[in-house]
This record gives sequence, structure tokens and C-alpha cells, in this order.
Amino acid sequence: MSPPLAATAAAMLLFLGGAGGHMIMNTPTPYNLDIAPLLQVDPISNPQYPFPCHNQYGFATRTTVEAGSTTLVNFTGGGQHGGGSCQFSITYDEPINGGAWNKSASFKTIYSIIGGCPAVFTDEGHNLAPAPADQHHRQDGRHCGNDSGIDCIRQFMIPVPKFLKNGPATFAWTWFNKLGNKEMYMNCAPINITGGTGDETEIATLPDIFVANYHNDVEVPNCITGTSGDKVVVNFPNPGKYGRVLAPPVEPEIKPFGYCTDIPPALSLPTFETSSKTAIAGGSNTTATACTSDVTSSTSSLTAITSISGESSSAATAPQATETTTTAMVMPTTNIPITETRSDGTNTTAPRLSTTTPPSISTPTTLTTTISESTSTSLVPPTGSHPVVNKPSDKAVACPTHGELVCLDNGMFGICNWGWAIPQEVAAGTKCKNGTIVKRNGGGDYGGRWK
Repeated sequence: MSPPLAATAAAMLLFLGGAGGHMIMNTPTPYNLDIAPLLQVDPISNPQYPFPCHNQYGFATRTTVEAGSTTLVNFTGGGQHGGGSCQFSITYDEPINGGAWNKSASFKTIYSIIGGCPAVFTDEGHNLAPAPADQHHRQDGRHCGNDSGIDCIRQFMIPVPKFLKNGPATFAWTWFNKLGNKEMYMNCAPINITGGTGDETEIATLPDIFVANYHNDVEVPNCITGTSGDKVVVNFPNPGKYGRVLAPPVEPEIKPFGYCTDIPPALSLPTFETSSKTAIAGGSNTTATACTSDVTSSTSSLTAITSISGESSSAATAPQATETTTTAMVMPTTNIPITETRSDGTNTTAPRLSTTTPPSISTPTTLTTTISESTSTSLVPPTGSHPVVNKPSDKAVACPTHGELVCLDNGMFGICNWGWAIPQEVAAGTKCKNGTIVKRNGGGDYGGRWK
């Protein structure tokens, strides 16, 4: 076969083999992205694309990752399957002398994202319109350029713990899709860690990644997250201390045989420790900020500053507002309604981060709460320090508070994203009431705010 014809045939085999659809991580550069045998976009499966990492270990260089900082994670793919939940992990158990991966390699979770990864859709039943494929014919879609866009592929800045060991390691992305066949996607990238303290005790506390939907491999016992007809947003059994909830978890109404029984109920959300490294690509890497929140007749702006590396810094507050500042220790992030007394003697309820001390954070953190006089209660896009984005779709509904869960008409709900909420169906057996998702029998709720 002549070289041009061989190249064409290889490209066709790559396409027909599944590389055209689904998703891959493209940043940091994964194993075999441009090295034969080329990385496919398919989920892990035995024996074709085995756990871990498709059993691939081809690379030319390693991406340098600084411990205590953040690293950009981005994706390529034409099949986003309604989004889902993702984990990001590190392992030092790499193949020896270029051999095969050991299936007992320990991948330690450094960050979990529940819902909204790697995309959120106006019409989740359809994948994004195709964008130009990469040089190896892997399909792609429109990219957001941030971690909060709608109808586009998101990218994330993932915090890297300061306590990691320096030297060669592998960074992994795992994804459990929301729609269609329930699968586990896993791509791995060669990295070189610098600036770490190498605290073995802290490293040992990191949980193993969640493994599911990987069939026909007795060496990797696991379970399933649902059937092809279920909508599933995985609520990770052990997500670790660091992460975000970008959309409510969704579980199958009827649990199939082989279901992962250690997955918590959808109404049981994890709490995460705050991190100074924002997960917004291109944003600040020194503060984590909860944006201005309009609550009926007052505005409560809360800024918590702490660091995954144990460092702290001061918070900037909004001008022309009355503020009070206290020093406290920051616990895993939870939103607890509190009553605050304004200067005119009236009370207002606003969300505040809990300030109970976790064992692993010892640095005092400044919490700045700002109460300003505002009488607007209408559902209009917010103004102020954060830009108002254009209406993302005809279905979008205006909302006042970024990150807030809002109840909409026809039993729908939405999460306010810079002034606009996309109507979504609630999980089976639940309803939206007064800014919370509750059981239809009146049971527990998710709480009224999402980050």
C-alpha cells in the first residue's frame, strides 16, 4: 500500500474505530494524543481500551505542574452525552520501562466536579453542533473558554495540592456521562510536579477515584451507575475534600441490578473545603469568591479566602457599603441561612459559609460580609462587578443571583448563571419549592445555592 493511501486508510480506521465522537482530555497533553497508537475518544473497556488510561504510555514530553497552583484541563469531543460528573487525580504508579499499566495503580483524587462537566446544555438530548475536527479527525464542538458557559465545552482550572511529591507523575481525568449508555471515560497525561512538599501523610488521605461501568475485567471489580435509559449525574461516594457541585446529582428512579450501592442519595450533597484557586479558566488564582447575592431587600456579599497550599490573603470588598470583618477558620463549604441585623434595626436572611474548623486547615481566614441597601426584588440580570452575559437561549429565564437555585414554571428549576437560568427537569420523586429541591413527601432539601 502506498504511503498516501496508507495514511488515508489509517485516518478512516481511526474515525470508524470511534475516535470521531465522544470526548478526550486534550490539556494537559495526554498519552498518545499524537503518537501511535493514537488515543481514542472511547470510554474504557476491556480488552480494547483497558483500565487504567487505555493502557497507553506514549509521550515525548511531560507537562510541568506546580503544586499549590492550578492546572488547566480542556477537552476535545463531539459526543458530550448531556455532561455528567468528573474527577481529577494523580498517580505515581506509572508503567516500568515503558511496559503495561498495572491495574492496581493507585489514582488519588485531588478534585471532584459533580454535574456540569464537561458541558451543560439547553437541549441536553442533542450533542453540540460540530466544530472543526483535530488533526487526527477527532470531532469537536464549540468551546466556552470558561467553566460556566452553556451549550459549549467547558474548561477548568484544577487546584493541585501543595503536599504532592515532586517529580514524574500521571494526571488523570475520569468522566461519568449523564445520558445514553453509562460509561467511564479515562484519559491520562504525563506531568512533572514541582514545588511540592512531599507530605506522604497528606497524600495518603486522598481518596481513590471512583470506578464504575467497566465490564468484563475480574481484576477491576466495579458496579454500574444506571442503564442507558436513565439520566444520571453521579454523586461520588468519596469525592475528597476539594471540588464543586455545578448541577444537582441525579440517580436512577429504579436501581438496576449491579447498581453502585455506595453512591449517596441525590439529596445528600458533599461539602468541600474552600480553595484559593478558582476553577475559572483565565480568572484569578488567588481568591475564591461567592459573588454578590440579592436576598429580597438586601445584598450580602461574602468573600472567603483560603488556600489549598495553606496560604491566606486579604479580601477586597465592594465600595460604598457598610461592612463588618471577622477572623475565623474555614470548614468545608456549606451554605447555612443566617439572620443579620441591618443598620435600620430590621433583619434579613442571607446565606453564609460555615466557619467551623476542619482538622486540616489551620490558617485564619478573613470573612468579609457586606450589607448594602437595595430594594430591587425583580428577576433581572445582576449588575455590578460581574458582567451581564447575553441571553444564552430563548428558553433562558432572567434571575438575580449567580449560583442560586431558582424554581421556575411547570415544576422546572434552574441554576442562575450570570443572570440567566436554563429550565431543567427535577429528579424523579422531587420538586422545586422556595429555592430548594425537596422530596415530594416534604423531606430534605439540597439547599438554595450552588457554586
